[in-house]
Amino acid sequence: MFHPGKVIEVFSPKHKKVQASDSTVQAMLDMWDENTLTVMVDKKLETGIRKDDIVLVDYTTPKLRVTKILRDEVAKSTWKQYKDHHQKRKQATAMQRQPPLVMQQESYVG
Repeated sequence: MFHPGKVIEVFSPKHKKVQASDSTVQAMLDMWDENTLTVMVDKKLETGIRKDDIVLVDYTTPKLRVTKILRDEVAKSTWKQYKDHHQKRKQATAMQRQPPLVMQQESYVG
């Protein structure tokens, strides 16, 4: 199972403001379902990942990691599809939580 996310920040040991105990790279992500996660970036993608990229995160392993970087139309359409789906789910949930409308009857005096 893979989930798309948008890169908010990349944490590389090569960055001047990052002090690291190892050579791995992590990315902070805004996920399609409004979660924020920081996950490992696959070694093969470490030099190519950048802020605002749309990425796929592998959820099938115990350690979540970025396995794909999506760009251009593929990135835009993937992000839109997931965000639209999430918005529909939120609206459906909100509708289910609303109490039913109760019509007040007019009192009749006669």
